[in-house]
Amino acid sequence: MPDLSVVLITRNQVWNVSRLIESVLRETASLASREVVLVDSASQDGTAATAARYPIRALRLRGDQQLSAAAGRYVGFRQTTGDLVLFLDGDMELCPGWLGQAMNILRQQPDIAAVTGAVIDRPLDTPPDRTFAVEQAAGDIRVKDVPHGGGAALYRRAVLDEVGPFNPHFYSDEEPELCVRIRRQGYRIVETDYPAVCHYTEPHEALSTLFARWKRRLYLGPGQILRYHLGSGVFWDYLRERGFGCLPALALAAGVVCLLLSLLTQAWVWLGLWVLALLTVIALTLYRKHSVHRALYTLMRRALMMAGMLRGFFLKPLAPDAYPARFDEINSQET
Repeated sequence: MPDLSVVLITRNQVWNVSRLIESVLRETASLASREVVLVDSASQDGTAATAARYPIRALRLRGDQQLSAAAGRYVGFRQTTGDLVLFLDGDMELCPGWLGQAMNILRQQPDIAAVTGAVIDRPLDTPPDRTFAVEQAAGDIRVKDVPHGGGAALYRRAVLDEVGPFNPHFYSDEEPELCVRIRRQGYRIVETDYPAVCHYTEPHEALSTLFARWKRRLYLGPGQILRYHLGSGVFWDYLRERGFGCLPALALAAGVVCLLLSLLTQAWVWLGLWVLALLTVIALTLYRKHSVHRALYTLMRRALMMAGMLRGFFLKPLAPDAYPARFDEINSQET
């Protein structure tokens, strides 16, 4: 059994896949045994073929099934056997020194189930090079408890076997959902103060980023998760931590009620009060953000989260083992 399994997930990320894989191979070179599996979600840009040129397993999920980050993680986990499992997204690069420290934390503290680290965001157009953002880690790394691990985290396989893996049917938020289940079993999730990865990403407050996430159905996850865990303790824990779309939904419901009251009573003061409250929220958002663009981004994000949560809630809940997991193994000769 390998000391470590690394699961990489990609989709149309040929622009970064070499940088990602080379950082993983560099940071795992000293291990006595390790396995690296890349799970690609039916990329059309040659991502899987590029990955197959390295000494790793490259799997390409077939496009006739639901594709998501959760599906990639689920399939990768099922195809590996290491006691510790590192999950990384395709737009990342592993920072020098972090992995060894994270592995030591899990080996020395059995109550910790997962370790993540600080993330360094970089622009998408950062040219690939061999200049790393941080120095080699030295000495002990400080940790703090966090609710969930995010896209870059090292997990203890035994805990994932105990609580269940990522649910491949969720379009998003699979990491927070998994970590809710982990913490309910009494385990801890910790974050190091030392960077784990560089994350090559689009500008956070660009409206185009919001609509790209909507197009990829990334706002459906919270609603799916709430529906899946309806009636359980996980439902309430997740709702408290991740129910960001609930407040806008309640505000919308209040608006509908005020409209109906106004229509029934012909007293338009009810609708007027709701409009006044809405304008107050907009004004407070403008004041807090000190920018029309940032306020618009915040309000639009909340609206999309609400709409996505409602849509996701009405999707049929499916258990992980119902996922078909059809894939092809890519070899280095494929183009």
